[in-house]
Amino acid sequence: MHNAAFEEVDTQVLGISCDSKAAQSAFSGSLGGIPYPILSDFYPHGEVSDSYGVFDEKRGTPKRAIVVVDKKGVIKFINTYRAAMDLNPIDVLETIKSL
Repeated sequence: MHNAAFEEVDTQVLGISCDSKAAQSAFSGSLGGIPYPILSDFYPHGEVSDSYGVFDEKRGTPKRAIVVVDKKGVIKFINTYRAAMDLNPIDVLETIKSL
């Protein structure tokens, strides 16, 4: 939906979950497809999410989060959300534009 706007500011939207690729494909298919790549943090379980500080140890899953990394690999922005509906892509775009 907002992917083109993110591409205009030279960024790429990616999803990440600790599910296997098969489970991710089934989930994406149940939604009619997701317009961005989904990465699997399946094994070692949660290692990537944990490295960004967004892994929920109790639940064994990543928190719902946005991580913005610049082209040099420097983390510029991290925010976690309680629910997907709390995430406003326009706010994230404005933050990216201000970096």
